[in-house]
Parts: sequence; structure tokens; C-alpha cells
Amino acid sequence: MTWNILVLIIVLILCQLIIGHLLHDVGFSYLHSIILMLFPLGIGLFYLQLFYYERRFPNWNVPINIKLRLKYMYILTFFEYVTLYICVFRF
Repeated sequence: MTWNILVLIIVLILCQLIIGHLLHDVGFSYLHSIILMLFPLGIGLFYLQLFYYERRFPNWNVPINIKLRLKYMYILTFFEYVTLYICVFRF
């Protein structure tokens, strides 16, 4: 069980670091990307979508480079949940 928790924490930290880097690539400052990076399992990404993109782009006319990076962030969040499932319920 200890190895499962250790693997889960390592994967979550790595995914959150990548998400923080992608947030900075989108155009957020280091402070905002670090703050959003501290919310694991897509919570920060949900807040970003709800309070920033839904208000700034109501019809989702977002530039393609931002859409692509957001898609990568959603995929990483999915992998976080898959890792959580595997580490908690399968091993």
C-alpha cells in the first residue's frame, strides 16, 4: 500500500508540474500558474475554465494554440484520475 501511495503522489506531482508549465505557455504569469497548479485532479483547471475562459470567450472562439494546450491539460487530468483508480482500487 505504501508503494501505491508513493506512485500516486509522484504521478500527481509530475502531471501538475506539466500542467503548470502549459498554463504558463498559454499566457498566465508564474504566480497564477503556480496557484492553479497547486489544485490537483483538475480542480484548478475547472476553475480556470469556469471563471476565465467562459467569461472571456463565451462562444469558445479560443485561438488554436490555447485549445491545444487545454486539451493536453485535460488529458493529463484524465491520467491523474486513471492513476488514482489504479493505485487505490487495483493494487
